[in-house]
Amino acid sequence: MKPTITLFMSSMGTTFGGSESYTINIAKYLCRDFNVKLILGRGKFTDDFISLVNNYPVKFLSVPFISRHSKFSTLWEKTKLNKKINDFDIETLSIMFFIKKIKKFIEDTDILEVQYPTEALIFPFIKKKIKKIIHFHGYELPSLFVFFKKKISPFVCKSITNSHWSKKALEEKTKFTDIKVIYNGVDPETFKPSKKNEFTITDNYNPNLFKIGTVGRLSRAKGTDLLLKVASEMQGIAEFFAVGPCEERLYEEIKKHNLVNFHLIGSISNKTLPFFYNFIDCYALPSLFEAFGITLIEAMACNKPVIASNVGGIPEIIEDGICGILVTPGDYKALKEAIIKIMNNKDLQIYLGNNGREKVLKEFTFEKCYNDLKDFYYSVLR
Repeated sequence: MKPTITLFMSSMGTTFGGSESYTINIAKYLCRDFNVKLILGRGKFTDDFISLVNNYPVKFLSVPFISRHSKFSTLWEKTKLNKKINDFDIETLSIMFFIKKIKKFIEDTDILEVQYPTEALIFPFIKKKIKKIIHFHGYELPSLFVFFKKKISPFVCKSITNSHWSKKALEEKTKFTDIKVIYNGVDPETFKPSKKNEFTITDNYNPNLFKIGTVGRLSRAKGTDLLLKVASEMQGIAEFFAVGPCEERLYEEIKKHNLVNFHLIGSISNKTLPFFYNFIDCYALPSLFEAFGITLIEAMACNKPVIASNVGGIPEIIEDGICGILVTPGDYKALKEAIIKIMNNKDLQIYLGNNGREKVLKEFTFEKCYNDLKDFYYSVLR
């Protein structure tokens, strides 16, 4: 009889993001050897989530959480209380109203894995026989989790994170001693090089100029403001394309500058992302901090040269000068120099791109990620 794994992520079905993408994709692989259940919030489901539940034998429970995209969360974000309890926590706290439904839904579950630390608040209310895991997709701990950590810790069986750097940081912060490193992965048959131009945007741009792209939550933390500054100095030289939801304050700044070579595309589905990576010439992720950087391996799988900050878990992905270029976080001049270096050297573009895809095939495929995760789950069950 197959063991049952329940993955809990409140934003899994309603938000495009790295951890959401990971959870949806790993659920597909889990269906090979496990019964799979999902717990998530309500809202307008993404194409990725709809595709998952329509094509794979997963069961899911969707309860009306207070979404981080709700009007309430938007208002909360503007208060001083947001520094203590953020909108992600508000979303998670609202699950406590549905404990009975959740307990009934996971009665036959062998392992319950939460994808956001504060979601572990549910652990004390769940049957002891169910193994409970926290998957840390980053190294920062929500203040609410820190406040309740002593009450949650006795119920945590094991933990997972996505880089050795993140593991070390989490061990210091949580005092957990049993954190397993499992690198994120991509499907190299989905994210692969293509010469077809299958990505279109409504903005006017010069197709003859070098194209730099970035994907993720567009914010200062992700270094989007640095890309904006570089773009302002490279008008008529290069075009910049940013995919993902944009931080409100940064959005106002972008609009104020009215740069013709900086294009906000908004969120796109996971199935469209490979087209975007093949549309651009170079990928940049100048984050101030990053536990892993799943978009880096997506771009590398598409044979694109990548530029990223020398911070967090990123050096575990990128060998500087071999499969990408590392720059000092926050240094826009170094970022600009790296872009120009790649832009002016076609041989370097090919060299970095080929090495990047080769590294992904060796270390960062979903097949490898799943095999590591499967072994980990069976060790937990034993």
